[in-house]
Amino acid sequence: MTARKKKSAREKRVAIASIIVAATIVAGSTFAWFTSQDEVTNRLTAHADYGVSIVEDFKPPEDWVPGQEINKDVSAVNTGNVDAYVRLGLLYDSKMTVAGEGVAVPANAEAASSADKTKWVELKKTAVDKQEETSSGNAVNATANEVTLLQAGGTLVYAAGSVVTPSNAQNVKSGDDSSQTDYSGTEQYKPKTTGLYLFQRTIYETADSISTPVTKYSGYYYVAKDGTDNGGQGTYYALVTEPDTVYTAGIAANAFTTNEAGKVTMATNALNEVKLANTNEVTISNKATDANAAKFDVTWIKATDSNEAGNTVGAGNEAAKYIRLTYAGNNNNEALDDVIIDIKLDDNWTTNWAYIDKANGKVDGTNDTGYFYYKKTLAPGATTPKLVESVTLNKEVTDEAYKDLVFDLSVVLDSIQITPDEAKTATSYVTGVNGAGWGVEASYNKDTGAVTWTVPNS
Repeated sequence: MTARKKKSAREKRVAIASIIVAATIVAGSTFAWFTSQDEVTNRLTAHADYGVSIVEDFKPPEDWVPGQEINKDVSAVNTGNVDAYVRLGLLYDSKMTVAGEGVAVPANAEAASSADKTKWVELKKTAVDKQEETSSGNAVNATANEVTLLQAGGTLVYAAGSVVTPSNAQNVKSGDDSSQTDYSGTEQYKPKTTGLYLFQRTIYETADSISTPVTKYSGYYYVAKDGTDNGGQGTYYALVTEPDTVYTAGIAANAFTTNEAGKVTMATNALNEVKLANTNEVTISNKATDANAAKFDVTWIKATDSNEAGNTVGAGNEAAKYIRLTYAGNNNNEALDDVIIDIKLDDNWTTNWAYIDKANGKVDGTNDTGYFYYKKTLAPGATTPKLVESVTLNKEVTDEAYKDLVFDLSVVLDSIQITPDEAKTATSYVTGVNGAGWGVEASYNKDTGAVTWTVPNS
């Protein structure tokens, strides 16, 4: 009976421990910004305690913003009692909602498919009833008054399919709803009917100390609530705009003209290039096999804050400080519309690691940086110096680049134990690794313990 009780108590402790471990695993799997993983291959473990693991100092952020550097120290530790060779590979995956190229403005919102509507960029707005509210749209870092920003200070010239010709046009910021002929009221402008709304304003651009008036337009696509509301309580969607402004792209300066009598006319085909802003879902997978699949462009650079021509260097160059991952945006491939992620290498990485740049040196063939080989053998209990120091969403990334972004940086560890002969000759130290299928050859210096990595027949 006593033995049985003892056994039951032990079983209870094991069960409780299992629950705690399970809970920890579940809790740890809910965050998807970055991940790490161990893949230890070639485990020649007969009569030996062989184990090598990744050591990482990393705390994922709750909200990753441009310019924010996230510490991610990555090393390898030998937890066994046998010397080993190690290499680390960096893989990356990402899921992004990025800005699309824009779609034609619909004449009838009800005719648009539900799938298309989910890709429209909904604007946050200041409620027309003078109380602020925010929509559930997917715009990033949007202010609560996007609608007001687009129409304030402008004169309404186009409303839901009709050219507006008020007899005494006032700034819309002091206007009332579109049932009025002229806009002399005191409340926020309230669109009435589903359709495209455009506002004209004069901007003074200064060049060489000369200020020149330039006509600009801004606007939105409005969908009336329940199809019939007249109080501006519907949904507002963004148009494709010029970079760094609230102005609508594709409208010529002379698209709308006003004569002396105040009549507004619209040029033929003035709205042909006006587009509704949309988004695309992009998945960048390390497991992708399609040559046309989305991917990051990889460059090695000396400094993230330099755009000089000589800033980019070859892969593995000892001057490199960062590995830059770039996903080119859709808006005419403008630099500020790119998603740029910088992986900062340790300042002394070339002292401790060798990067082998070759076609078959990729971790998984797609979306990874290749392998870094430790320049020494890793003794039992020893930890390698850091390879990676941090990851940053580049400060030049703008709201136009993405709406949602999830990025995973996975660290893959491969290791091979050392099995020297009784004489511990230098040749015997590398026999196992040179025949293990890594595709590189190691040379071992017994006096210094240094390992030199080369590509065979190169």
